[in-house]
Amino acid sequence: MDPKPVRRPGDLTGRTVAVSGASSGIGLAVTRRFLQAGATVHGLARRNALIEKKADNSAPAPGRLHTHRVDVCDPDAVDRWAATLDGPVDTLVCAAGTNIPERRLSQLTPESWSKLIATNLNGTFYLLRALLPRLRESAGDVIIVSSVAAAWPDHTGPGYQAAKAGLLGLARGAGLDEHRHGVRICTVLPGIVNTPILDNRPEPPPQDLRELFVQPEDVAEACLGAVTLPHRASITEMTIVATRLQSMGNTQAATPHPAPPVA
Repeated sequence: MDPKPVRRPGDLTGRTVAVSGASSGIGLAVTRRFLQAGATVHGLARRNALIEKKADNSAPAPGRLHTHRVDVCDPDAVDRWAATLDGPVDTLVCAAGTNIPERRLSQLTPESWSKLIATNLNGTFYLLRALLPRLRESAGDVIIVSSVAAAWPDHTGPGYQAAKAGLLGLARGAGLDEHRHGVRICTVLPGIVNTPILDNRPEPPPQDLRELFVQPEDVAEACLGAVTLPHRASITEMTIVATRLQSMGNTQAATPHPAPPVA
C-alpha cells in the first residue's frame, strides 16, 4: 500500500516543508512557489528577516510561513532548531550554497576550502540527519540542490565543484539507504542560474546575459513537480540548463580559447 495519500501534481496542501537558503536565490524561489502551492514552509537562513520580507505575500493564507535564523554550517544549531519543531516535516529542500571570487586552485586556502565544504556540503548532511526520523515517518521527499559542476568541470572552481560532487554522492548513498523507508531523494543539478551567487564571480555577467540564464523560479517549478509526483515514482536526479547557452557538459564558451603553449 502506498504510505502517502494520493497526490495531485503541483498541490502541496497539507504538507510541511523545510527550506534552507530561503532568503535568496533558488531557496527563496522554492519558498515562494511552495507557499503558493499550499504548503506550510519553514524557511531557514542566517538572514531570516529577508525571508519574511520577500516571501510572506506568497502564502494563500496567513500563518503558512515560519522563518528561522539558523546557520546550517553549525550542526548544534541545526539540531536545536529541529528539536523546536512541532509536528511532521514531510519535505526538505536543501538549497543553501555559496562560492567565492578567489576560486582557482592556486587561490584556494584551507580557510576558503573549509567555507565551501561547510556551506555547500556539510549543511545539507546536518539537515538531513536532523530531520531523517520525521522524513521516514511521513515517507517524505528530499530535494538536494547540487550543480552541473558536480559532474563537469567549469568556471566555478575546484572547491565548489568538489562540494557539489559530494552532494551528488551523499544523495545517491542516502537514496540507497532510505528508499526502503519510502523517502524519495532527488538531486537537482542546475546549470547557470540567475542568482546573487553570480556576483561572487571574478567577473560577474552583465544583466542582459543573465536574462538568458535559468531563473530561480524555473528550478522551483521543477522541484514542485518532483515532490508532487505520485509516490510510486521517483525523480532521483534532474539537470536543468539554459536552453540557448548550455547543453550537458557545455563549458558555456562557443569558441573555447586554448591554453598558451608551455615554454
